[in-house]
Amino acid sequence: MKKKELTISIIIATIISIAMGFLATLLVRLGADEKELSTMPPAAIMYILSILESVIVGIICAVLLPLGKLGMAFARKCNANPPGMKFNLINSIPLAVGNSIIVSAVVCFINVAQAHSHIPKEEAPPLFPMFLGGWLKLLIPSIILSYVLAIILSPVVVKIVRGKDSGNL
Repeated sequence: MKKKELTISIIIATIISIAMGFLATLLVRLGADEKELSTMPPAAIMYILSILESVIVGIICAVLLPLGKLGMAFARKCNANPPGMKFNLINSIPLAVGNSIIVSAVVCFINVAQAHSHIPKEEAPPLFPMFLGGWLKLLIPSIILSYVLAIILSPVVVKIVRGKDSGNL
């Protein structure tokens, strides 16, 4: 059973991470002026790298952090049992919030540091405030996207991995 739970977590984290990598690049590029865009890689490369970074960090989170177990414990504490919408809504919170915070922070830092390295030193703002400003812009949309996807994906992935009669986590 542990192997199936890990498989479920990895699948969900991978799909959510792909979406988060895409969203991060989209938001960063939409909010950038000409000067900022000139310090960034071409759009296609930026999307690919962001998605790869997100997936790698998301899988590492899924393997190392017990966000699925935390979600199940939180749902039980709220008297929500699988299968059911209440369970799914509550169970998805730790995964969405935890994964969003970590993945968005890491991916944002990598991309901001890369962009920062291309800005002439005399014009470059300090790295940490530059990162923090970018990350805070991504955090809420990332959490919302992750939460919605977790709610939608969890029952589907669980049914696929555990079989037709399994219901939710």
